[in-house]
Amino acid sequence: MLEELAAVPVGEDRKLWPDELGFPAEDFQERIELIQADLKRRGLSGALIFDPENMYWLTGFQTIGYFTFQAMYIHTDRLPTVITRIVNRNMALALPTIGDVVAVQDTQDHCELLIAFLSAQPDRPVGLNTVSRHLNVMDYRKLVATGIAFEDWDGVIEAERIIKTPAQIDAMRHAARAVEAGMDQALKAIAPGRTDNDVAAALYQGSIAAGSEYIGHPPMVVSGPRSELCFALWKRRQIQTGDVVLLEGGACIDRYHVMMSRSAVVGRPSDEQKATADALIGILETAIETIKPGETAGEIDRRCRAGIKKLGLDKFYKSRLAYGIGIAFPPNWAEGHIYAIRPDDPMVIRENMTFHIIPTMFRPGFGMAISDSVRVTATGCEVLTQYPRDLVVVD
Repeated sequence: MLEELAAVPVGEDRKLWPDELGFPAEDFQERIELIQADLKRRGLSGALIFDPENMYWLTGFQTIGYFTFQAMYIHTDRLPTVITRIVNRNMALALPTIGDVVAVQDTQDHCELLIAFLSAQPDRPVGLNTVSRHLNVMDYRKLVATGIAFEDWDGVIEAERIIKTPAQIDAMRHAARAVEAGMDQALKAIAPGRTDNDVAAALYQGSIAAGSEYIGHPPMVVSGPRSELCFALWKRRQIQTGDVVLLEGGACIDRYHVMMSRSAVVGRPSDEQKATADALIGILETAIETIKPGETAGEIDRRCRAGIKKLGLDKFYKSRLAYGIGIAFPPNWAEGHIYAIRPDDPMVIRENMTFHIIPTMFRPGFGMAISDSVRVTATGCEVLTQYPRDLVVVD
């Protein structure tokens, strides 16, 4: 299929850039054919998707221009069509995995163009991805008001994204090296009198210089009492002796992400701070020892949570144990909405799943996180991020 397209004269307005795919074209051809087979089994004319992550998994198409309307139609008998703002047209047509583009001018109504396109497709139901944050309520209402027959087509691509290929895992290993470099620079930047902005800048600089592309979510860099606030970020605060500095960073290679967290104390840590760090490391190492194919997510979470309960610290431990990682675009850097390790989850762990194990505690006066990313192997798990886990003490 892709070879046939590449052999067709593309004209002056289409220049193929196969290297933009990031991964072998054959991988995408297999995915397109896999999804087309699903559509045929369901008797659908095609499927309409909106998530940039799903578009990337299927075709390698990516653009930061998804902040305006964008959709992809998956045909049963030819390459997908992208419906997007005209400035994204050349990016889509650069790929041998894209068959056509419906270009939306800035003065046009994107829904009118989409509806006209759908009306010209075979007279069978259209699969519709209804859970995407990129399909807003107004556009959904316009689509269903047309009388076009839609069927929910949720989770089909997401289910295929859970198990990573060797090429995707290699990209994540590369991302791990980049986030390690960023974390190392950030921890070395911590000192009394410097600001949390200095530390955040070091984290970004180190990971980007080591190869990371733009990541799907800002890193978490926060110092002092504000570290108690989950998702607080750097804000020009001057670091002082006695502060806890919480760092969570990520790196991305060809849209595949890896994350890690470390924590530091400026000056001599208190007994409470040392006990918190030890507890977090204990959770992390228990998870690494426990995660393996055949276990359920709920049972893994239970074992890790039992250890923290024995220490009497469970009231400070409120989050899920781990979330899935892989493809991501802002505002998210994870696949946690697809799969995670959390209480009572019956999901069975399988080889080549990838997770960010993120033990975190927010206590009165400070917060800490010590985390790593892992790949499930045939017998256990490979720790992707390799960096000392000890609480960092800054003199």
